[in-house]
Amino acid sequence: MVPPLYQFRVRSRIFAGTAACGRSRPDGAQGGAADALLAELDRLDARAARVRVPLGYTDQLYALRGHIDLVRERLRKANPAA
Repeated sequence: MVPPLYQFRVRSRIFAGTAACGRSRPDGAQGGAADALLAELDRLDARAARVRVPLGYTDQLYALRGHIDLVRERLRKANPAA
């Protein structure tokens, strides 16, 4: 019982950021909305940088930070002025 609960607790710290990243849709965001999304992504990235997980889960945290960067770059390409 304890190992699945432990795994759930560790992974929930990582996947909380994944859900927030999924809500940040770069397609169609313009002007102020793009700036707001970039600011949200910066906050999310800073929060992900502070998350501490056991060594066996660092690959999932690394993937989250990679997805944040991917969304940020797509947003910048879609809105060069942002």
